[in-house]
Amino acid sequence: MKKKIFQGIAVVVLAAVFFGLYEYFRTPQTALEREVSLTLDSQGLEMAVGMENLMPGDVAEISGEIIAAESQSVELIGGVVITRSAEDVATWPKAGSATFKAKFDGVEEDEFFGELLYRFSGGFLVKGLQSENLNQSNSEE
Repeated sequence: MKKKIFQGIAVVVLAAVFFGLYEYFRTPQTALEREVSLTLDSQGLEMAVGMENLMPGDVAEISGEIIAAESQSVELIGGVVITRSAEDVATWPKAGSATFKAKFDGVEEDEFFGELLYRFSGGFLVKGLQSENLNQSNSEE
């Protein structure tokens, strides 16, 4: 009888250890696979962060006009910097408006310009170049 109780407890403990190790070492989901906690325009991000509607680690869908682009990141109006996910194979636009899905990393102050930057990582392009802004430069809005 004691042997069966001991075996039962051992099986439960081993199952718990196995599950714990699985959860610890599993690959986290990408922003594309996770549910969006907030959909907003890049210019409304300051208010969403101030009201604590968006916390670090949350996944958001952000739309806005691209004001700067590099090979692995874009900056949208409002100080939103989105770093591309290594798994995203879409060609990111260098200008115009687009919609991205990414994980919010937090807010930091730019030491050179003194402005706030809203950092997102693991970004995916959801909707590419929107044609209504193709012939407009940033200064014409």
